[in-house]
Amino acid sequence: MKKNVNRMLLLASLWLTACSSNDDKMVSTETANSPKSMKERILQMEDSIATLDPSKTSPAAYNLTQIELINRLEAYCQSFPKDAYSAECLFKLHMIYSGLNAQQKSVAYGDSLLRNFPNYANRTLLLESMASAYDMFITPRDTASVRRYYLLLLKDEKYPSTKKREVKERLKYLHLSWMDFANRKQAR
Repeated sequence: MKKNVNRMLLLASLWLTACSSNDDKMVSTETANSPKSMKERILQMEDSIATLDPSKTSPAAYNLTQIELINRLEAYCQSFPKDAYSAECLFKLHMIYSGLNAQQKSVAYGDSLLRNFPNYANRTLLLESMASAYDMFITPRDTASVRRYYLLLLKDEKYPSTKKREVKERLKYLHLSWMDFANRKQAR
């Protein structure tokens, strides 16, 4: 009987140990996927990219760090789609893809940002970027989208009047490509 009690105690202690280590793993995983932890990993990757020396870093290594940053930004947006920091992540994704000349992906993230966070703090900069992407970089040129983003800028009460005049001028000659428009302005 004493042997049975000892075996039961041993089994119970093993079971409790196994359960507690699983709980620790769950807490560790939950902490690793917390908004704070994910933000920290994004910032670490941004710091890593900022400190890369282009003369000592291969293009492949730089691209891999960019891809890792993209993955971390996307993971945050997927995990916390309504969180205010997701707006920053979407903006960063928009800018990264623009810098990589992947304009379709860039504008897709920009559209997601405008749809999910209509009062985004850097909305004006985003609208200018979106209008420029559609006006200059996406082919064939999508004048309807160019017009849409420029009109959104014109509706913005805080948008400077000098810039509004430039936007109105661009809309007036929207039938011209960006280069033709720029050449027309220079010729005057």
